Parts: sequence; structure tokens; C-alpha cells
Amino acid sequence: PRYYLLTMSSNLLLVAVLVATVNLTASYTVTAPPISAPIKSNSIPKYSYATGLKNKIYMWRNQRIRYIVTGPPNAKQSVLLIHGLFVNADHWRRTIFDLGSAGYRTYAIDLLGSGYSSKPNPNSVEAHLLNGENGRFLPDPNDTPKWDMKVQYRCGGNIQQQPPIMQNVILGTASGGRRVSKHVDLRHPTNSCYNFYTWAEQVEDFTRDIIFKGTCQWSDGAPKSTSLIANSKGVIVALQAMLDRPKFYNGICAINPTYREMHGSEMKFPWLTMPMVRLIQRFLKSRGKGIYNAATQKKCISNMLKEPYAKHEAIDDVLVTSMMEPLNLPGAAEVVFDELSYTSGPLFEQLLQELNNLPLDKMKRKPIWVCYGKKDPWLSAKRVESLKNTPFKVGGDPLVDEVIGIDDAGHCPMDESPNKLNPIMLNFLLKAFEHPPDFYYSPVYSATLPFKNMKSLYDELTISHTVHF
Repeated sequence: PRYYLLTMSSNLLLVAVLVATVNLTASYTVTAPPISAPIKSNSIPKYSYATGLKNKIYMWRNQRIRYIVTGPPNAKQSVLLIHGLFVNADHWRRTIFDLGSAGYRTYAIDLLGSGYSSKPNPNSVEAHLLNGENGRFLPDPNDTPKWDMKVQYRCGGNIQQQPPIMQNVILGTASGGRRVSKHVDLRHPTNSCYNFYTWAEQVEDFTRDIIFKGTCQWSDGAPKSTSLIANSKGVIVALQAMLDRPKFYNGICAINPTYREMHGSEMKFPWLTMPMVRLIQRFLKSRGKGIYNAATQKKCISNMLKEPYAKHEAIDDVLVTSMMEPLNLPGAAEVVFDELSYTSGPLFEQLLQELNNLPLDKMKRKPIWVCYGKKDPWLSAKRVESLKNTPFKVGGDPLVDEVIGIDDAGHCPMDESPNKLNPIMLNFLLKAFEHPPDFYYSPVYSATLPFKNMKSLYDELTISHTVHF
């Protein structure tokens, strides 16, 4: 089907970079330098190029993690924005001020290996030591679960070990139906630290140390919680973080979640396609640096963004530059090639089912919303819509509370159609926190938020959260 062909080709970097190289042959070679001067060190700019906010550093497991933040400093309601593949915190440039102006303390983070965060070599000792897969899996799939005590947290519980391969996992189809995958391998094929468990633990620790400031209760004894809003790859990170620490988070708004079409359990003909993928991955890791250098030039990035972006007018110099500069940092190419070899690990629908299977005293059915651009070439609309209409087991409940499509957007509606998506996010946050923010910032930075104050926002957005465009 056309859906599988689109998603497979869209996720192969080889296809993308070869197209990019062809586009450049008139004026560049694969060894040409980037259009702007390359960044020769891992220095972090003082301010975010896309937002003007000050770049802040969180030291995590001896790695530098870049983040930006806005909104009332003393707000009890907070939200963490998690970016997608090959982008960074600046991708939330058209979101962060609207949420902050509405009264939420709003954070956007660079995941390890992305943006201006550290990029340890995947084969290094330091990368192995911080790997989130360490201690997660049972050595024998037939063993009984036990608790891994390698990391003690001040809040929440410890991480429960599980078999490295899940059996008979129910997944969706492009037509909106259901199928059974005989096994889903949760381990990174090369044991790399660039996996969803590492990123989830990064988010969990950031929540505890920065957002909660080291304590999980307010002075009156009430528990602290935050909301997660994520795009693409970040959705898997958010779901895994909530699964690890359900008490930390009060809900997830998933924007164009990735179904990970290069995953062994998602490929249509894995016996045929996986050997080809492995061959391409080996080629890129060993000889792909020249192609990578060409593909991370400004002209190439702009051209490649025209596939996921339905609104090409949203692809401006700020977006391209904020992507290009971190992609030219030392170590970035190795991380990109490593991520492209990640053909295993957790899946979106699998994690949704695990969250819904948590005991009610841990999960308490926190809201999970899915928003997606209907012109996303990498998503099947029927598969997304089925999350609300078709249970994954007989007599079961839908896995999400809302599925909201945005007609004119592609894979990144928060950057393509913020005037439509931002009010949906605010509606979601009202549901997650169950009341408006205690603080209100005048939305002086906002070009998209039509509300004059928080009271009118609360009045205009229905708590029944039925939104149509």
C-alpha cells in the first residue's frame, strides 16, 4: 500500500540524503562545507536562536542537557515539551510563549544527542554507563519480574525489569484494523545509549531535579505533577516516562506520534526489507560522513522539510538555521546514523496498552490526547483515528481520550498551524490540571492566542474537550 511505501522511504536517511545530494550537484559536492561556518566546538550559544530565550544547562549523568523555559517562575502548573527526530527544543518556537503566557511554567528540552545537548560517541564507555537499558531487562525471558535497584529516586518507585522481547503484541494497521505481532524486541540492536529508555530517564530526572526542584510535594503536602506535550519521536519518550513514573505526570498530549515504520515489528516484509536496511545502515556509519555534510547544508534541510511540512511557508530561515547549526556540531553525524539503526525498542500502541493496564492507584486514568496533521505523509489517518474508536482487546476501552485532526497541517502542526493547535493544547492542560493556572501572563509575545485573559480562556474552552476544525 502507498502508506507503507511512503513511510518506509521517508524514514530512510539514504533516500533523503541522496535526494539532497542531487539537489546540490549543480553548485556543491558532497565534501563542500556547510553554507554557514561550521561549529568547531560543543559550545552552547547564550540564547536560543529561534526564541531568544536564554539557553540553560542541566547536568545529567555527566552530560550537558540544554533547555529553555518561560512562564511564571512560581507557577504550580508546568508543562514539558519534547521534540521529535533530528530537531531540538527550538522546534517549539511557536508554542512555548503561548503556553507560558497562559500561566504555565513551560520547559522545552534537548534530548541527549540532539540540539545542543551532549553527544557522547555511541561506542564510548560514558555512553554505555548512562544507557537507560542497563538493568531494565531480565536476563532470561522466563524469569519472574524483580526490581532493579541500580538507581535510587527521591520520588516514585524503582523500574521494574521485564523480558527483553514482548510476545503477541496487538498493533494497529493502516486501514484502522488490528493485528498481532509475534514478538517486539525492546533492546537497541547495537546496545546504544540513544534509545527511548535513556531519553525517558532523562525526562524523568529533569522533571524531578528542575521542574520539581528536587522535591515531589508542595509545602502543603500536595503532590507535584507536570504535563507532557510531545511530537513524533518525543511521544514515545513521553509515554515511557509516564510508564516509569506515573505519579510525576498528569497527562500526555501526543502530536503526530511516530509509529516507527523502520521497526522490525512494523515493516511489511521484514524478511526482505530488514537486510536492505542493515546494509544501508552499515554503509552510512562507515562511509556516510560526506553525504551527511551535504545533507546538513541549509538548502538541503529546507528541501527535505518540504516532505513532512504540508505548509511550506512555515519553512523559514529561523527553522532551518535552528536545525542546521546543532546538526553540524561535533558528534552529531554519529548520533544521527546511530538513531537510524534503531529498528527495535518500544512502540506507540504497545506503550499505550501498557499505560492503560497500570493499576488505577498508579495511573488514575490520566488524559491522553492525540493531535495530528491530516496531511502528514508518514501517518495513516485511519490508524490514528482508530485509537478512539476501536479497542485493542475485546470489551476493552479506547486507549486515548481524544483524537483531533488538523486539516491543513503535516507532521509538525505546532509549527505549521499553531493558531489551531495551541488552543487545543491549552484545552488539554485545563483537563490535565483540572483547573486554570494560578498565574497569568499577558500574551505579549503571542501572535496566535486570541484570548485576553485566563478567565475568558477557561470560559471559551469546553471541559468536554470536543474540538472540531
